[in-house]
Amino acid sequence: MTKMTAAIPARKPLSPKSANRAPRKHRMHAAERRQHLIATALHLFATRGFRGTTTKAIAAAAGISEAVIFRHFRAKEDLYVAILREKARQDGYTDMMEIVQGCAQRDDDAGVIRQLALTILERFKQDPDFHRMMMYAALEEPELGRIGKRIFGLRLSEFLREYVARRQQAGAFRKGDPALLAFSIMALPLHFAMVTRVFGIKRINGSNRSLADTFTSILLAGLHSHKSPA
Repeated sequence: MTKMTAAIPARKPLSPKSANRAPRKHRMHAAERRQHLIATALHLFATRGFRGTTTKAIAAAAGISEAVIFRHFRAKEDLYVAILREKARQDGYTDMMEIVQGCAQRDDDAGVIRQLALTILERFKQDPDFHRMMMYAALEEPELGRIGKRIFGLRLSEFLREYVARRQQAGAFRKGDPALLAFSIMALPLHFAMVTRVFGIKRINGSNRSLADTFTSILLAGLHSHKSPA
């Protein structure tokens, strides 16, 4: 008995035109192109500085013409602002504020400080380029630094100042300028993250959670009043 074999469909021979044709490049939609430009500009701003990066250099790195950039952004400054807004969205800034505010409503001082410290440490670990870019921009163009503060820091600074003032009135925190004490809460983890992640100085061993716990203990020891609340 003769064995039956499954028929294999014959392949159509490639025509010379199709054989020599290069694979089509993926054509980005407007939203994809915008995200690509933001990522490219972020890397260049972080490595060359804001002044040292031209729109021509961004276009070359992104593989597009300079004119394409101006279809999405009026100027280089607008591209910088777009980076900040996109980063705030990606990092869940609003979600973080809700967690911290929840701790504040329970008068959970350790929870407030630990969450802030952990968030700072994690963000610098995940994206040191972004924070390097912000440092460059603030040094080169003070107005860009103020824009960064409005997007990221203003709401948080106001919240911390009001929280510290309320805890002072309750007798839980020591006396002093609430704004200065609020600044100290942010300064310790920020300075540590900047030195280790942006400047590259050797990092102290320990997970971000253990570091956040240590910073919380140090800060609470300085913030808490020696008097018991009335």
